Amino acid sequence: MKRYIKLITFGFVAMGIIFSCKKVENGFLSNQIRYRDSPIKIQKGITVQTKPVDNDGSSAPVTYELLDIRDAVTKKHAELLYTNYERYIFISQFDVNRDTTVELLNKHRQLLNAPPVEFNTHTGAFTFYGTTANVAVGTYEFDIRATNENGSKDFKNIGQFSLYDGPVAEQSAGGGAWFKDGSSASGDIGEPEVKIKKTSNEGTLIILKIVDKNGTPFNPKKNEFIKRGDRNSFDTFARFHPLVLTDSTMACNFEVVPFPLVAGPPGQGYTIYYRIPGNFAKLDPGLTPTPDRGYSINPRFTFRIYQEGTYEVTVRIKNATRDVL
Repeated sequence: MKRYIKLITFGFVAMGIIFSCKKVENGFLSNQIRYRDSPIKIQKGITVQTKPVDNDGSSAPVTYELLDIRDAVTKKHAELLYTNYERYIFISQFDVNRDTTVELLNKHRQLLNAPPVEFNTHTGAFTFYGTTANVAVGTYEFDIRATNENGSKDFKNIGQFSLYDGPVAEQSAGGGAWFKDGSSASGDIGEPEVKIKKTSNEGTLIILKIVDKNGTPFNPKKNEFIKRGDRNSFDTFARFHPLVLTDSTMACNFEVVPFPLVAGPPGQGYTIYYRIPGNFAKLDPGLTPTPDRGYSINPRFTFRIYQEGTYEVTVRIKNATRDVL
């Protein structure tokens, strides 16, 4: 009997040794890794960072590799998302109130030639940069590979993102007034019409033109419109370069988006104010108490640019005619 018990005990011990030699699976790598917010909406021309991938409880650490991005319709490799474009990256903290010259700005940034999208191998998140302005609108699909101590798994068509054209600028309500020379009398003339046109993805340039109701430009070089005391002007927001004047325009190289970068004094914000003396323009009949030219025209307008590029901004005073005395 004792011998029988010993044999049974030995059998259990042997089985334990056999099972203990069986290879144990290292960690866990889910088959359900996914992007919860797919399809991801991405506005072209601005910096956007997406949410990390959901690893569905996979054993950390998990690393990710972007295998391919394709046009979701044609299934062709999205070459433009892999093409290098020049863009700046900040390498140290930039102080908007102190670093107000190009020389100071350049101490904090570095020119990079790189694709418009970056993939984070630790989180599976994407960062889209302003150079996506060069990529076609559309929906794109992508594949990734996930790897941990368990091994690697490929996830084809794991998610999609859609590139769309959003607003390149924001406009707020403006206004206008006449003021009678030598008195405190004034009246309303309505807000000017402001049109913003992006002409190129290249550069960081705004070309501002102030025109009369017929589209005839006022000449900034001849002071046909002037600053209004301590109010903001276009020059107020030209932080890194002086304005370049022509007979019809003022150009500002703004270097860094958004423009304006910093608001003006309280109560003025991003609004730009100008005065057109009465000897350079006349208002439509009936807007002023008398028909003489002793009235200045005072437009104000507000806009903000959010993408790099070259822009034409035209401010049209709808009820005035340029007429130089």
